[in-house]
Amino acid sequence: MMPTGCFQRSPLLGFLALTFAWSWACWWLSPAVKLQSPWLATMLMFAGGFGPSVAAVVVVWCTRGRVGLHAWFSRYLTRNVGWGWIALAFFAPLVVVLIAAGLHLALGGTLAPSSAVEHVPLAVMNLLAVLLLGGPLGEEFGWRGYALPTLQVRMSWRLASLVLGLVWGVWHLPLLFISDTVQAHMTLVHFLVSAVAMSVIFAWLALHTGGSVAVALVLHTAINFWPTIVPVLPTPQNSRPYALVVLIQVLLAAGLLVCRTEPV
Repeated sequence: MMPTGCFQRSPLLGFLALTFAWSWACWWLSPAVKLQSPWLATMLMFAGGFGPSVAAVVVVWCTRGRVGLHAWFSRYLTRNVGWGWIALAFFAPLVVVLIAAGLHLALGGTLAPSSAVEHVPLAVMNLLAVLLLGGPLGEEFGWRGYALPTLQVRMSWRLASLVLGLVWGVWHLPLLFISDTVQAHMTLVHFLVSAVAMSVIFAWLALHTGGSVAVALVLHTAINFWPTIVPVLPTPQNSRPYALVVLIQVLLAAGLLVCRTEPV
């Protein structure tokens, strides 16, 4: 028998409410307990990143039952996606950061040495850590596995991607005010613009892979991983490389929005 509850009436709003409540509570508590319990603060930071996926699982279970939850997981993980799409998702962010780094150097800037050059095994291990703990696994079942297809029932993929991108960016806001996070050195405008642009790219990729969450996981992992290899993330002394990354993302997203493409 399908469970009933508070999520039945408005599943999408329920998903968003649970996502924000879970993540923001964890992220605001983390700095508060850091001095007394650093390990608990770290665990809360990681737990906060799992808000979207946890919320999606809860909402799908409450509205579709156990059988529906299994079907939902199967639908998005068992898609027969070609390796070309996997490669595109993994290497396209590398091309973006390399172009941004190249433009920055051509304009007379400098980049910090990449720590990955002398620590290749550590970089490989970091790739796995990014997938499991750095955002992708905790977010993509929620954003691209649940929220995006739900929005697309009501609107075009273009509008859905823009709306979700803004929500996605706002969800990250507490991280901009917590020290020791990547977002702490980013401006609010740059971050929100980047989130919306990346959301368009995620949605376009979903259109061509049958909404595969696996491909979204690869893309999200690559977006978070490659800047650890090519140092383009903002610092208090140098934000231009990241600004160039955002500019390239915006140009790419704009191109995808105006081009004619249909779901496959």
